[in-house]
Amino acid sequence: MSRPTTILCIDDNLLLLAMRKALLESSDFKVFTADSGPVGLDIANREAIDVVILDYHMPGMDGGTVAKQLRRCCPKVAILLSSAVEEIPESVRMIMDGVVAKGTSSAVLVKEIERVTTARSRLPEPISYIEVERKERPERSRRGSRSKSGRVRQQQRRR
Repeated sequence: MSRPTTILCIDDNLLLLAMRKALLESSDFKVFTADSGPVGLDIANREAIDVVILDYHMPGMDGGTVAKQLRRCCPKVAILLSSAVEEIPESVRMIMDGVVAKGTSSAVLVKEIERVTTARSRLPEPISYIEVERKERPERSRRGSRSKSGRVRQQQRRR
């Protein structure tokens, strides 16, 4: 028997969290809740989470920041943004697997959860998210880095 899909809901609205947890558990999902980004990240690091339903506007750590951290620590997890905000930055939307409006019907929410878990399961093994530090000046070849006068002096020393 396979394990149920495990969902982590992160939202600072405690009433909404309780309602969403009850709704999702009645649809046979295993549900964890967190009232802030840091608490959610802690749970995501400890538990085998399949889907994160994430609020965008939260005090302290917004949904975009949480999503970036989730991509680093849990690259296989599907992330659904749940927000009443229309203006979500494109850079944040690109991190998400889907977006659902707050107050979406339970049937639509369950369908979206199924869609993102199916889509994620078809992806190849994720490559770890690695940030590469940019150097201030790119390295140049030895030949191209000298000025004309420097090359002339070097040629004169060789003679």
